[in-house]
Amino acid sequence: MNVPFAVLVRLGQDYLPGRPGTAAGVTLGLSVSVGGLLTPAFGLAADARGTQLVFTLVCFLPLVAWALGLFLRSPGNGQGQSKNV
Repeated sequence: MNVPFAVLVRLGQDYLPGRPGTAAGVTLGLSVSVGGLLTPAFGLAADARGTQLVFTLVCFLPLVAWALGLFLRSPGNGQGQSKNV
């Protein structure tokens, strides 16, 4: 469960390079909150149609994340930031 936290914090720090603590709090808080908001919806879907539907929906979440990631702009290449290849 803790695997994506480092990636989320680093991405947030790239977008807010002058405020690393704020970036960590916002990215982790937002990701945990969104997960908490979606969990009841998945539970309702499982109650209505079974767990197979929920697992199928979860398989499509990486595609949704990828599509949303296309809207992100590249962070600037200032001091302490990684360069995009």
